[in-house]
Amino acid sequence: MTTHPKNNTTQAVKQRILLMALLPGIIISLIMGSLYLWTRFSELEHQLLEKAQSNSARLSTFIDFALIDGDLQQVQELSSLALEDRDVRAISLLDEHGRKIIHAGPRLSIAEDLQKFPTVQTLVSGDESLLITSPLYRLESNNSRIIGWLRVEYSYAPTSLKKYRSLVFSALLVLLGLGAGTLFCLKLGHSILHPLEQIMNRLATISSGKIHQRLETNPTSLLYELESTINAMLNSVEQASDTMRKSVEQTTEELQETLETIEIQNVELDLARKEALEASRSKSEFLANMSHEIRTPLNGIIGYTSLMLEGELKPQQREYLITIEKSAQGLMSMLNDILDFSRLEAGKLELYNSRLNLHSVIDDVLSIMAPAACHKSLELVSFIYNDTPADIMGDRQRLSQILINLVSNAIKFTNHGSVAVRVMLEHKDDNGFMTLKFTVTDTGTGMTPGQHSKLFRAFSQADSSRSRKAGGTGLGLAISKSLVEQMHGEIGLDSDLGRGSSFWFTIRSHAADNKTVKHTPTASKRSVLLYEPLELSRLAITHQLERLNCLVEPLGERQDVARHLKSNRFDLIILSQEDRSLKTVLTEAAELSQNTPVMVLTTTSSTDEHPDVLPEKVSTLSKPVGQQRLSDALADIDSGKGFNRNLDRQPSPQTKQSILVVDDNPVNVKLLKTMLTNMGQSVKTASSGFEAIELCQYTLFDLVLMDVQMPGMDGIETTRQIRAMEHTCSSLPIIAVTAHALPDEKKLILQSGLNDYMTKPVNARQLANMVSHWTSEPVQNKPIPGESQPAGNQTTGSASRNDPVDRERSIQLAGGNAALADEMLEMLVKGLDNDLETLQRHARHNYHKGLLERVHRLHGSCRYCGVPELEKSCYQLESLLKQNRQIDTSNIQAQLKHLFSAIQHLQDWYLKHSDSKNKSMESCLPLQAVDG
Repeated sequence: MTTHPKNNTTQAVKQRILLMALLPGIIISLIMGSLYLWTRFSELEHQLLEKAQSNSARLSTFIDFALIDGDLQQVQELSSLALEDRDVRAISLLDEHGRKIIHAGPRLSIAEDLQKFPTVQTLVSGDESLLITSPLYRLESNNSRIIGWLRVEYSYAPTSLKKYRSLVFSALLVLLGLGAGTLFCLKLGHSILHPLEQIMNRLATISSGKIHQRLETNPTSLLYELESTINAMLNSVEQASDTMRKSVEQTTEELQETLETIEIQNVELDLARKEALEASRSKSEFLANMSHEIRTPLNGIIGYTSLMLEGELKPQQREYLITIEKSAQGLMSMLNDILDFSRLEAGKLELYNSRLNLHSVIDDVLSIMAPAACHKSLELVSFIYNDTPADIMGDRQRLSQILINLVSNAIKFTNHGSVAVRVMLEHKDDNGFMTLKFTVTDTGTGMTPGQHSKLFRAFSQADSSRSRKAGGTGLGLAISKSLVEQMHGEIGLDSDLGRGSSFWFTIRSHAADNKTVKHTPTASKRSVLLYEPLELSRLAITHQLERLNCLVEPLGERQDVARHLKSNRFDLIILSQEDRSLKTVLTEAAELSQNTPVMVLTTTSSTDEHPDVLPEKVSTLSKPVGQQRLSDALADIDSGKGFNRNLDRQPSPQTKQSILVVDDNPVNVKLLKTMLTNMGQSVKTASSGFEAIELCQYTLFDLVLMDVQMPGMDGIETTRQIRAMEHTCSSLPIIAVTAHALPDEKKLILQSGLNDYMTKPVNARQLANMVSHWTSEPVQNKPIPGESQPAGNQTTGSASRNDPVDRERSIQLAGGNAALADEMLEMLVKGLDNDLETLQRHARHNYHKGLLERVHRLHGSCRYCGVPELEKSCYQLESLLKQNRQIDTSNIQAQLKHLFSAIQHLQDWYLKHSDSKNKSMESCLPLQAVDG
C-alpha cells in the first residue's frame, strides 16, 4: 500500500506541533514535581525530627519527676501512653548504671553501648528508625547528677507513607497537566492542519492544469493571509500564462514564416552551391588544362636549354641560355604556386609522411638559395640544436617548400648582413609526439605592424606599390601558412622596421624509427683550426664540427692563424675564402698543407675559377656548409678522396648498381633499361610481380623500379612480398613508377612500403637523380647513343598538327635517340590490335578491373612514344574509370569511343607512313645497286 506524500507531510506537521507544545510542558512539570517532592520530603523529615526531640524532652521531664517520687508505676503508664503515638516504636528506661528499668514496645532495633551514653540528648538514625537518648538529672546540694537515661525509638514508616502519598499526588497532577496540554495541542494542530490540507488539495488540483481555480478564504482562519497571498500569486501566474501563450502563438507564427523564408533561402543556397561547385570544377579543369598546356612547352624549353648547356658554347650564348633557363624555372615556380594554392583552397593537397633527415633538408634548402645569397654578399647559415632528432616523419617536399619560401623572402628583403635558419625542439609529450620550431632570421629592412597583417594573405605583399623592388605572385607565405596548419603547427613573424625580421613556424611530428637508418660515419677525434671571419658562419661551422667529434679552435682574425699554428698542432685546417680570389687562397692553403690537410670554404661565385687540379692535401667545400656535406668531406679527407680532385673534367669512376625494373609494358621496360644501361648500371627486368619476386629470391638488388598497376599482382603487393623475404634488406629502396596517380593513390603508394615515386614519362635526368639519391652513389647522365638528327630529317613528308605522332616529342622522350624512338613507336603500334580487342571485350562484358588495367598499360606506353592524341584519350578514360566503378555511364562510353578512334587514327597514320617509307626505300634500291 502506497502512502500519499500529502499524508506524510500532515503527519510530520502533527508530530512537530505535538513535540513543540508538549516538550516544554513535560520539562516544566518534571522540574516542578521534583521540586515539590524534594520540599515535601524535607518537610516531613524535619517534622519527624522536631517531634521526636520535643516529645523526648517532655517525656524525660515527666519521667524524671516520677523517678524522684519513686513512682515506677507512673513511669510505666507514661511509657505506655507515649506508645499510642504511631511514630513511637519503643521506649526504654535505664538506671544510672545502664541497666534497663522499664521497657515498652518491641525490642530496640538500634543497640548502643552504655559507656558511650551521652550527657546531653543525642540522636542516632538507622535504616528504619530514629533513636533519641535523653539523660535524666537530679539536683543535690546545688549539683546535678545523672540518675538514668530515657531511650525513645521513632519509626520512619509513617513518614515514608506520607512521602508515597505526596509522590502519587504529584504524579497525578503532572499527568493531568500533560493530558490537558495534549488535548490543547491536538486542538491547535487541527485548527492549523485542516486549512493546510485544504490548501494542499486545492494546489494539487491547480497543478494538474486547472489554473483558473482559487482557494477558499475565511477572514477568521489562521491562514487567511497565506490563502490570500496564494490567490494573488495564482492571478499573476494566470496573467503571465496568458501573456506567454499569446507570445508563443505570435512567435510560432513568426517562426513558421522564418522557416518558410529559410526553406526558400536553402533552395537558393543549394542552387548557388551547385553553381559554385560547377564554377570550382571549371576552375580546377582550367587550371589542370593550363598546367598541362604550360608545362609541356616549359619542359621543352628547360630540357632543350639543359641539353644545349651541356655542349660547347660561346660565353655570350651560355649566358643567354642560363637566363632562359632561370626565366623558365621562375615561370614554373609561379605556376606551381598557383596550382598549390588552388589545391589548398579545394582541400585536395595532402601531405605524404615519410622518413626525412632534417640536416639533409636544411642543407638542400641552403644549397638552393646559396647563389642568391652570394649574389648579395649575405651570410647564409643554419643551426640545428643537439636535442633535435635527426630523422623525423614528415613531408620532405612541403617542408622544403616552406623553408625555401621563407629563406627566399629573407634574402629578397636583406641587402647586407645575414640570414640564419634555426631548428629546435620546443616540446615533447609522453606519446612521443614533438613540436619542432623553425626560425628564419634576417638583418633586412624589417616591417611595420601594418605590413604584418598583409603578409599571410593570398596575392598580397608587404610592399604592393608600383615601385616595389621584389616581385612574385604573393602566394608564397599564404601557401606556407596553409601547409604549416596542415602539419598541425603555427606560423608567425617578429619584426620591427629597420631591425630585421624573424619568421617562425612549428610542426608537429614524431621521431622516425631506427630500423632503416643509414648512419653516417663519424669523423675520428681530431683537432681543427677554423678561420672564418663571419661570426654566424664561424659559430655554425664550429657547432657542426663539434657534433662530428672534433675539437675546434675558432678564429675570426687572419693574423691569428699563423700564431696558433706555431704554438699548436692540428689535424685539419679550415680556411674561409672571404672576398679574396680562390687562386690566392689556394696558394696560401698549399703552403699550410705541407704538414696538415687544409680545407678551403669557397663561395658560390668562385665556381667558375675553380682549378682543374688542387694542390697536394688541399680540398674545397662550398658555402653554406651543411652538416651532411661537412661529414662527407671529412670522410673523404680520411680516405684520401678529398685531395687532387678534378670535379669538372675528371669525374671519379662510379660504382655500378644492380637495378631491377618491373613493368608489364615492354615499351616502358625497354626505355628504362636503355637509360640505366647508358648510365653504367647493371639492369635486370621483370614483366610481372611474380617474376620480380622470383628474381629477388636469388639476387640482391640495390634499387627496384616498380610499376604500380600490373595484372595478376600489382606493384604494392609485390613490394610487400619482397619486404617479407628474410634475406632482403628492409631498407632496399623500391621506387614506384606510375603513369597516372590520383592524390589518394600517391598517398597509398608512400604508405605501402615504397620509398618514393616517379611519374611517367621519366626523363634521363630525373632517373639519374633518383638513382643517385637512393643508392648514395653519383650517377652520370650521358646522352643515349644513337642517331640524333634534327626532327625535320626524321620524317618523310610534312608534319601536320592533326598527326597522331609528335616526332620531336618522341625523340626527346627517347633521350635524343631517333632510332630508339622509332623502335618504341613500332612496339606500341604492333600491340594496338591486341589492346583494341581486349578493350572492346572488357567493355562488352562490363569488366571494370580488366578495362582499367589495359587502359593503364596503354597509357604507360603512350607517355614514352610522343602520341598526344592517344595519350590524352587514355588519361581521360583512366581518370573516369578510377572515379567511377560503372562502365555503362555516358561519360565512359563516350570516352571509350574517343579512345577507339584515337587507336584507329594512329594505326592508319603509321600504316600510311610505313608504306611511303618502304616505297621511298624501294626507289633508292637501283641507285644503291648501281653504286655497288
